[in-house]
Amino acid sequence: MAEQKQDNDKIMKDAQYRKGLSIAWFNATNSAISLIGTIQPTTDPDYYKTRLVEIRDWLLEEHKTYYATVIANVGVNFNPEDTIKKLNATTDKQTIKTVKLTISEDERHHEKVKKVAKELKEKYKNA
Repeated sequence: MAEQKQDNDKIMKDAQYRKGLSIAWFNATNSAISLIGTIQPTTDPDYYKTRLVEIRDWLLEEHKTYYATVIANVGVNFNPEDTIKKLNATTDKQTIKTVKLTISEDERHHEKVKKVAKELKEKYKNA
């Protein structure tokens, strides 16, 4: 069941990525068209097409760089082992709650972290 959820999550992320690329392509094309309108008029129709493609491709490269440095890194800027160390340093249910409030949503939903948190809750349940 967990494997199916991971497959569904991967399918969803892939679809979101493709949708984002499609939006970026149309935005880059529309922006390039707007910029072409500011260029000095010429009688060479191929000039506009060439410039349009150059500008659009440059904008897409900028988007690619932005995606790689900002969007793709969302949610992966943690080490689960560090989070587990924080959890293992707890002494009761209240300190587990405090630690869980200080970590990100991605950390809370990481499989290893969830397992350790559950084990500690059970340990402190009878204490």
